[in-house]
Amino acid sequence: NDEYANLGRIGRMSRYMQDYLTVARDYEDYELGAAIAISKENYDDALVCTDQSIACYEGGEEGLGDLYLRKGYLYTLMEEYSDAENWLDRGIALHAAPEARLTRAQVRLSLGDTQGALDDVKSYIDTAENAMELLPNLINIYEATGDFQTAADYYTLLLNDETYRSDDYYLNRAYCYTNLGQMELAEADCERYAAAGGADAATADVMMGIGWMRQSEYARADEAFLSALARGYENPEALNYYIVLCSYISEDYARACEYGDRAVQAILSGEGGQTADLRLEEATGKLKVTLAKTDVSSLCLMTGAAHVQMGDYDSAIDSLTACLKTDGGTVFANYLRGSCLLTAERYEEALADFDAAIAAGEEVEKSTYGRGICRMQLGDREGALEDFDWVMLHGEDKELFDATFQMMERLLRGEPTETE
Repeated sequence: NDEYANLGRIGRMSRYMQDYLTVARDYEDYELGAAIAISKENYDDALVCTDQSIACYEGGEEGLGDLYLRKGYLYTLMEEYSDAENWLDRGIALHAAPEARLTRAQVRLSLGDTQGALDDVKSYIDTAENAMELLPNLINIYEATGDFQTAADYYTLLLNDETYRSDDYYLNRAYCYTNLGQMELAEADCERYAAAGGADAATADVMMGIGWMRQSEYARADEAFLSALARGYENPEALNYYIVLCSYISEDYARACEYGDRAVQAILSGEGGQTADLRLEEATGKLKVTLAKTDVSSLCLMTGAAHVQMGDYDSAIDSLTACLKTDGGTVFANYLRGSCLLTAERYEEALADFDAAIAAGEEVEKSTYGRGICRMQLGDREGALEDFDWVMLHGEDKELFDATFQMMERLLRGEPTETE
């Protein structure tokens, strides 16, 4: 009829299945209908046909279990995981096929049942005839549940098997070791991977850098990130933040300044603003470095602080000003910039920064002392005495106390206002 003729291909198939279900009479009819619907990826009709097949079925428990499993598979394809688990449970109770447990493991993982997923994987590996062949596709479940030791053990099995081994497994096992904090083992695997001509040696360096950071070994992390750059890492600007962080913590301020200035300039010009994040890609089981948004405020702050350590106050002021212009600008940058402006004898600007720091409760003692110096140099003796008096009464830094005492004496004696 015209209505049927005007339907699209999928619509016609759905209409056909509706008509088919009204005339089908026995088990074979419904099984044929299910096969047709599945071939067209029409899972709703396949479920209806399967329900009818179950109602007509007169065979043994194993065959009935297969029908239940089919419903579990269909619900899995439809991403309706609660229903999928229910029917897989019923099917496995009648026919414990290894592949059914593998499917249920993925379903349970999607539902957050990590222990259940692990139990199914173990059962699959123990009973399946081709477990080694599919093992690379199963390890991700152990990694997803945080069982990196078991995952590493299975990668060792694969590396020791001439049929299934791949040099890529060195990189994957190294990933497990970094998550376990076993960095020496991870480093050895990365070296094996690079020696075998691994195409992602730069990615391995990034992974090692992140791993060393987790262990608070910042100097070694720094070297790993620099190695990634030397190997031609495809997103070099994504590593600048980590290099600045590691260099600053390990007190290599010159390097922190170099890469910090580079990163800040790239961000201000719209070319940077990202950092590297490492994860295991579920679909392929390969390591993949994705890009995450850089904490620009922290980057600028660290760069500015590094310039302060190097005594380059003009560059520090530029970096700290960039920090304060970001959405997440920290008021600690006001204190640091105020200190630099004070050194540069830009007293009015420094005074404004110290006001902001004090109002926010940031480095109050030092900021109050700095503001006192600014007020003194700007001729505000009463304001300066007020700030110095506060430091004398509330301060806890002995050196600052002594310096404040000397400044107060000068003011009270009416000596010229100049900083030491």
